[in-house]
Amino acid sequence: MEPEGHSTAQHAEEAPLSLLALAADGDAAGAHSASLGQMQNRQCVPACSKMCVCSCDAAVCAACWCAGAGTAKCRDYSQEQPDGHWWCSICTHRIERKQPARPHGNGRAHKSCIVRLNRAAAPPHTPIPRSKRPYDTLQPTQQWKRRKQALANITNTLQQIGCPLTAVQQHSTVPAEELIHLPKSVRTAIRTVPSLHIPSEETIIQCKKQLATSHATETGTFAGGAYITDPVRFVSVLCAQSSFIAVGGDSGGGHTKLGVTYSIPTPTAAKPDKHTQHFACLLVYEGGDSWLELQDCRAEGLTPFVGDSAAFPHIWAVLQHFIDTRAAFINGDWPFINAALGLMAPAAMHPCPICIVSHKSLLSSSRYRTPADRHSHAAGQQALLTIPPDRIVPTPLHLFLGISNRIILDAFSELLGKERVQAALTSISTVHSAGCSGAADLHDLNGPEISKWIKRECSASVLAAAAASSAVPAATSASHSILSRWLQQLHHCLLRAGDWTVADLNAWRSVVSDIHQHWRAETSQAAFPKLHMLHHSVDFAERHRFLGRASEAQIESFHASFNALFHKQHRNQSNNIAERLRRCLADSALRAVQPFLQP
Repeated sequence: MEPEGHSTAQHAEEAPLSLLALAADGDAAGAHSASLGQMQNRQCVPACSKMCVCSCDAAVCAACWCAGAGTAKCRDYSQEQPDGHWWCSICTHRIERKQPARPHGNGRAHKSCIVRLNRAAAPPHTPIPRSKRPYDTLQPTQQWKRRKQALANITNTLQQIGCPLTAVQQHSTVPAEELIHLPKSVRTAIRTVPSLHIPSEETIIQCKKQLATSHATETGTFAGGAYITDPVRFVSVLCAQSSFIAVGGDSGGGHTKLGVTYSIPTPTAAKPDKHTQHFACLLVYEGGDSWLELQDCRAEGLTPFVGDSAAFPHIWAVLQHFIDTRAAFINGDWPFINAALGLMAPAAMHPCPICIVSHKSLLSSSRYRTPADRHSHAAGQQALLTIPPDRIVPTPLHLFLGISNRIILDAFSELLGKERVQAALTSISTVHSAGCSGAADLHDLNGPEISKWIKRECSASVLAAAAASSAVPAATSASHSILSRWLQQLHHCLLRAGDWTVADLNAWRSVVSDIHQHWRAETSQAAFPKLHMLHHSVDFAERHRFLGRASEAQIESFHASFNALFHKQHRNQSNNIAERLRRCLADSALRAVQPFLQP
């Protein structure tokens, strides 16, 4: 479309005249060319402002015949026009008021023109390769995606080669260290599964021989029992990271075990400071834990120790060594502790192994025992161990079991009816495996059963059953509430393995005081020795800041695992009790050192 007021023919006729005049005047053209350095922003445009603007310099325009009008003039792009507008120094178009513009060179230019020019001049972008995070730091889903991608790539590569994946896939073999605690019959059963590959028996035997030297797991026998041949070094391996050590023992399943309780770190994301308690048996014999039977272990030459333990004549000397050099505690049930200290049974006139309280004032406290005290010392029974009274663990597990059984079986039965209590017990009673339960399970509730009673709120169900048949008096409801609260508090405080704070101590002291003050009124029962031991549980927790961690619970649980080995695994030596016990002890020792092995 032609510009208004002008004709194309007119511009075509005027242009040659103007260009010839500029070409003829050589001096003027030379002068114009010399001034190009000072006119970088001046460009040749037709005299008519409505014509297209030429983007060439004026001197070049005269030489290349690009002007489109009869006359040309040079426009200054470095200055603002009289009407307040600027000319874009890049596209030569006028910059309107609402168009974004920025300084460019000696003048201004459209923002879009500057961006387009910078993008054209910028070097091509080369993406930086992203580094992959280590596999161990990924979340489970991300690890699964990595494995899936790796398997797909491997499968494609093998398909191109023509080799199936099963031909190059290596079967993972379980390290021998992870199988040493299993009996041979179990390993033989595993080998019957073709897809499961475990080391041969020769490798297992070689591993056990190495551990007997490196971790002191070697065992020996004596008449009617078995023992660890170097218990000092064996305990040093197990207790290297333990925060405490407690010597003790107990009789269960027809066998008495002597050993140590310790803890090993088992941190988790939620509990980085978590520790798990274990019991390591050092000697086992067939029989009970009376003083006479415990005394027989002191016989000369009965257990010839080797290595670091060669200087000790018997197992009691080894346990005394741990008390003297490692500040060990002593734990176990009440009869065992009294027997080891040369005291009479818990039914004596002065039953407590920690203080000299009388059996007539069990709800009161008394001073601690001293070596000179002879209160309820058994005549002719020498103490097998000597230990300060404040390092005797006050049997927290048996306190919980004894007091809880009195509340559930006796107090609740008298308060709400024995038939209703027995009906509630049917829902929590467990089936005991042969050889894996104690004599108390025939008459009382064990720990798991009492825990079920508390967690399932069986106390409330018994009260509801009584209320359904007849109105329950207010005094009965009040007593029921107090007894139920005592059960929960005993379960929470006596069995906790964590550290105690000042608030925990004050709360537990209040609970013990409440039980002692109202026991007779709420249960209609006389005080018994375990109520007195609650006093010492407060003192022990206040002095050492823990209680359940050093309890005898680990010894009780060890009975089940040891009896399972004795009755179900090592049956081919039924006539040789000592060898049968030795094999069970060897399996237990290997299981104890397993967390410290590096495959």
